[in-house]
Amino acid sequence: QNKIIENTRTLARQHRFVIKDKLYDYDIFVPFEDDMRVTGMHIQHYLKMSEEIDRLRRQAPQTLPGVPENMDGRHMKFFGGMTEDQLKRVVPGFIRVEVLVNETIDGAQTQLDPIPIDYQWEEDGPDQHIDPTICCHVPNLHPNAGTPTLPKASDVIIWETSAKALSFRHMPDSHVFDWIALMPGPGKRMKKEELIGGYWTGRNEEFGDMKKPSGGVPDLIAQQGGWMATRDQIIRMDEDLCQGSFLPPFDEPLYYEDGQQSMNVEFWSGGYQYFTGVRGGCNMQRIISFSPEDFSKHFIYHMANNKQKQLATERMLRADHLYGQLNTILKKAKQDKLKTETQK
Repeated sequence: QNKIIENTRTLARQHRFVIKDKLYDYDIFVPFEDDMRVTGMHIQHYLKMSEEIDRLRRQAPQTLPGVPENMDGRHMKFFGGMTEDQLKRVVPGFIRVEVLVNETIDGAQTQLDPIPIDYQWEEDGPDQHIDPTICCHVPNLHPNAGTPTLPKASDVIIWETSAKALSFRHMPDSHVFDWIALMPGPGKRMKKEELIGGYWTGRNEEFGDMKKPSGGVPDLIAQQGGWMATRDQIIRMDEDLCQGSFLPPFDEPLYYEDGQQSMNVEFWSGGYQYFTGVRGGCNMQRIISFSPEDFSKHFIYHMANNKQKQLATERMLRADHLYGQLNTILKKAKQDKLKTETQK
């Protein structure tokens, strides 16, 4: 018997009904949780990258030698072209960050992953750091008591990912980005020919004999606190890519109780459906354009600044440290790419 019942979780999913109603009125949709600071620069960067991904997808071949790719963490392909099936799931991604409020009480981690920090992007060039002005300079706002409104690069922290979750891929045919970082999330329930390999940060035993983490490890998944997508991306997800519908109705057999049974807040508003392979998931492969100019455009400010108080200090990774560690691994990837090409 159908009847109205109270369900306080439904609020996190209501934006899907609005999006379906307004789908052909707008070109892009940006549903983020209400404590996330999304700026025009974030949207412009997302659109620029999305346009380039679409161009690459339209020009990509249906098949390539070596696809499906070897997904062994230490032997993955990390340069060369991709097929249309691989590129159809690629979207720009984001990482939510906070700004340290009181480092004496709630500071950042001191025990870093065993990867040296290198801020020198070019040989003999100056050190380069993340740009906190993009995500986190809020001179006209007051996030909460004691929060710096003009934070330094060292003040910006991440708590839901680290170097061990990321891999690099060279994009030879792109006019917009050169090397990208593949973010965690997809993999479960995907076709093998859609999987994308990369130069994992632990490829050379930086983490000992540890295997590459799966896409769904909670403290590595790089939560976004929301998502953005163009109209075309939403239609493609809803009609082709997602296991279940991305827009309503949310019917059985994949969804129960109108999508509210076991589908939590993070599934709907946090982005888990968007970028993971959980039941109903879309397995979108988020990417970061890794360069000094672009990396900081992938940080979105969680203005509640409460995770640093709720979680252990050793979860709080300085975003600038992550940048320096990734730069170290990227240089190794470039060297290995050159070595491989020279041997051919």
